Amino acid sequence: MRLFPALIAYLLLTNTCLAQPILLEGNLEDWTHTSLVGDTIYEPIMDIEQGVIIRAESRSSASSLNYSHEIDLNVMPILQWQWTAQILPYAMTVNEEGLEQRITDYNEMLPQGDDFVLRVIVSQTPLFSDAKSLHYVWSANQAINSHWAIDANNKVLVVSGEGQTTMKWQTLSRHIQKDWFELFGEHIDAIDDITLMTDSDAIKGHAVGYYGDIRALQGKPLASISKSIHN
Repeated sequence: MRLFPALIAYLLLTNTCLAQPILLEGNLEDWTHTSLVGDTIYEPIMDIEQGVIIRAESRSSASSLNYSHEIDLNVMPILQWQWTAQILPYAMTVNEEGLEQRITDYNEMLPQGDDFVLRVIVSQTPLFSDAKSLHYVWSANQAINSHWAIDANNKVLVVSGEGQTTMKWQTLSRHIQKDWFELFGEHIDAIDDITLMTDSDAIKGHAVGYYGDIRALQGKPLASISKSIHN
């Protein structure tokens, strides 16, 4: 089949408008590293299935990769990403018999257990108030779709885990405006930061996970969805 040049140009333009690349093939050129507690090691590696990905290994650390660019959620409200877990956060302790024991039954909902093998965090920093963040996480022990507050400005939503197979790639798509409204009760027009974080500092443990490509996708903004429901 022969495609005319004008049609080819139209298709290229249409495909470009459908998605905004945020992380592709492990390219961290637009990302910065922020250390909170120690340094989680983030390194591009080759994966047979996914191509170049980011391997994240935390040893009693909590540092992040940050993409600080605004995304208009009225145009591209959907965030799509790929990830998989290898080693869920665990800590080693010595029992009464002097033998090492692996501890995995910590409470992620409490500050002393606030560690996740994989986090994708979306944030908004208003001009005259504190930043707010929504943490999408792979949980070791909480049910998918469960959610809770770290504090008034940070909410956690479990999107992976619950006995799912590790080292099997997942592709997730979340409508940020809908999730934000459900957890914060607020309408949001844009985010200005996306953060990746693998951490194990709270339990002083170890965790390994992998991040693949990330894109912002076009979709119906929350206002349009609400109108269509009520009409």
